[in-house]
Amino acid sequence: MLRYVFGVLILLAGCATQAPQGPALHPTAHADFHHDTLALTWQPGFCAVGSGCLPDQPRIPLIGLHGLWASEPGTLEARNIPVQAWWRDGCSLLEQEQDVTPILDAPLQNQLATIVPHTTHPLVPHEFNKHARCFGYQPGPFFATAAALRLKFAQSAIGAWLSARAGTMVSHAAMLSFFDQATGNVTPRALQLQCSRDHQGHVVLTQMWFTLRPDRLDVFPKAAAYIASPEPQDNCPAQFLLRRW
Repeated sequence: MLRYVFGVLILLAGCATQAPQGPALHPTAHADFHHDTLALTWQPGFCAVGSGCLPDQPRIPLIGLHGLWASEPGTLEARNIPVQAWWRDGCSLLEQEQDVTPILDAPLQNQLATIVPHTTHPLVPHEFNKHARCFGYQPGPFFATAAALRLKFAQSAIGAWLSARAGTMVSHAAMLSFFDQATGNVTPRALQLQCSRDHQGHVVLTQMWFTLRPDRLDVFPKAAAYIASPEPQDNCPAQFLLRRW
């Protein structure tokens, strides 16, 4: 009996050390980068500016997925490649390969079709070839991680705060203040906002850019996930519209 109890205790102790793992990525090449940027869209705003989204755009999620972008690798910084060139050209600065079509299973394809904006030039292959392939990421785990991060944010307190205000004018300061309060964040430029004018002339929220520690993706959107962005890129004014579908 004692041996049975002892065995159960060992088993439980082993289970206790195996904490559930959240989203994570493990680059196998060019891993000398500083941070990841998770680019989420405010989908009604994103689809209302510029050339917009295609007619088949789903109108269900308010918060969508644009991409997950590694920052400029140190090998390129050492060659004095400007960060703006990295933003523009991405992986093509590291390898001269033909673009590939990422192979994804049907459930993940369907998920991405719901949350990724439907643009004239499809975003999924673009994002993989520009921002993922040169780091050795496989398409399935890469997009599954990005989608999981989006879902965690959409289901968080700040995601609910935004959803409750769809269709209203929002204060830039109030949004960032609630983000800090809800996540415990104290890191400057952990979240930067992107705004543009829609076709009616309103300044609307289009994107949210989160600067993340590559080794702490699993705790997003909690405070420990963030690192200060080296580049100030927030362009939203004091007030902007959260469009609704």
